[in-house]
Amino acid sequence: MKIKRAINQVAAVAKTDFLGVLRNKAAIFFTLLFPLFFIIIVGFTFGNVGSGGSSRIDVGVVNLDGESIAVNATYSSNSTIGDQFVQAMETANFTVKGYDEYGNRDLNGTAAYAISRGNIDAIVVIPANFSETLTFQYIDNMGAPIPTKAHLELYVDPTDPTGSQIIQQSLLGFTSGFVKHYQQEAIKQAPSNLQAYIEVLADPIIVTAGEEKGIQEIPWINYMVPGTLGLVLIWSGLNHASMTIATERTKGTFQRMVIAPVSPMVVLLGKLISAMTIVYMSAFIMLLSGVLLFQVQLYWNIPVIILAIFLGALSAIGIGLIISSITKNEEAANSIAVIISVPLQFFIGAFFPLSIMPEAAQVFGNALPFTKLVDAMQDIMTRNLPFDAVIPEMLYLAVSGLILFTIGTIAYRIALKRI
Repeated sequence: MKIKRAINQVAAVAKTDFLGVLRNKAAIFFTLLFPLFFIIIVGFTFGNVGSGGSSRIDVGVVNLDGESIAVNATYSSNSTIGDQFVQAMETANFTVKGYDEYGNRDLNGTAAYAISRGNIDAIVVIPANFSETLTFQYIDNMGAPIPTKAHLELYVDPTDPTGSQIIQQSLLGFTSGFVKHYQQEAIKQAPSNLQAYIEVLADPIIVTAGEEKGIQEIPWINYMVPGTLGLVLIWSGLNHASMTIATERTKGTFQRMVIAPVSPMVVLLGKLISAMTIVYMSAFIMLLSGVLLFQVQLYWNIPVIILAIFLGALSAIGIGLIISSITKNEEAANSIAVIISVPLQFFIGAFFPLSIMPEAAQVFGNALPFTKLVDAMQDIMTRNLPFDAVIPEMLYLAVSGLILFTIGTIAYRIALKRI
């Protein structure tokens, strides 16, 4: 009889708490709708990245190759290869904007002015002797060609270190491809019996790079959707749990809850069930949105996904209970939860890989249980790895979840004694 009554009490507390969230518009937004809005915005912005979409890099090109320049005491204005370079950039889906000069940041109409205003992402300056150099038009007194290298100038925006690094690597990769094509055309001009040797000298090592066999390239959004489960724990689990006691204090019902003929642990268990329900609802909405709106193709190991969310939610709810226990009202709890939640989003690998972050940030991020959840879900849902491949992450989630939830429970009981 006592067990049945306790179960009924837990169910009643869970129902009351859950319905309270549904009646609170702000709570609905932060626990259910904010992650959904986030994935919609990010998905429509970056959904095609990694699926062969056109380049979004705007490059300002200062092509001086057609200008008259002295070559062997005569003047030449050949711009053949410079024009081919620009055409190749356009073919490679770079958005090319031509400028007459590099100029300076204060002179409107110049490349330097455009990049300083954010109108272009990079500048490529093609020298005046580009074609002449690459066609060996420079000769010595004996009439022999003088081997001379052409010098391209590449400038990126220093105020955007991360974006500039990506843009620079893209342009360097394109230039390497153009050089490879030029080498092949130049080798054809050599005697046929030497072409094979020259080709090996020009490119002695061949690197074969590609994705793992059997796994095709997929859009970036397919990695993002599993990563959003970490955001679900932060925004749904942590934020909701942080309001558990604080909201009761604000409403003046916390004292009545303490003196009621209901065990505090029954109340806590009921609120835990309510929080878990909200977390799973939010996760379901996020995953369903990814499938319906962006046609993501993922692998659905449902038991592992459910278990991982449960273990990760224990950590989030534990942190939320700690916040709720030490704050005096709903406003304070909400403020602290936001201060903690917003920075954590950038350290769990949901937005971008931790590997590109500073070493200290990587250490901090890898210590977070939410990062382990993101790693496990990407392995399971994107790479289709078996459960044994994510056992280390699941164990980390289990241990951290038990520790944080235990600390949260202790903080909750201490808060009850202060009444």
